[in-house]
Amino acid sequence: MTRNVSFTAQNWESIYTFNATAGILSENTYIPIPPATAPIFLESDIIAVYVNTDVPDGRNWRYGGFVEQRFTSGLTVGGSADAAGSPHNIYINKITTLFFPPITAQYSLKVYFPKWFKSVELQLWQYTGVDDTSENITLTEEFANINFKIDQLSSKL
Repeated sequence: MTRNVSFTAQNWESIYTFNATAGILSENTYIPIPPATAPIFLESDIIAVYVNTDVPDGRNWRYGGFVEQRFTSGLTVGGSADAAGSPHNIYINKITTLFFPPITAQYSLKVYFPKWFKSVELQLWQYTGVDDTSENITLTEEFANINFKIDQLSSKL
């Protein structure tokens, strides 16, 4: 399936910003930064994520954690009604664009950070532009062809 999207600055909406610092128990012992959950429900299947952290000198970190699409499935197991989609990796100091499978339910995002991060800055955007799939484009073309043929037939009457 092909998607037709227009990535321009006007087609993105900032939806969530998060900053956190790991708890310090001692010089070498930290309480990891907990996952961040976007406090809004989303409808777009295209999301952009940016993660920043202080990378220690001499290290070459690229991995910034992962994102899950969280939604209510209608099933309750263990007292929770939340379901999670497949995790998507995100990267440090790089905007990562995520294409989630289309679902009809509204969903939220949960972002998990590596346990070795001592601080983190997170930004999330939702795509608001046109998102046509090849399936939608084909159906639109077929509908236009049918309308054209109906117009031709009705003009002969």
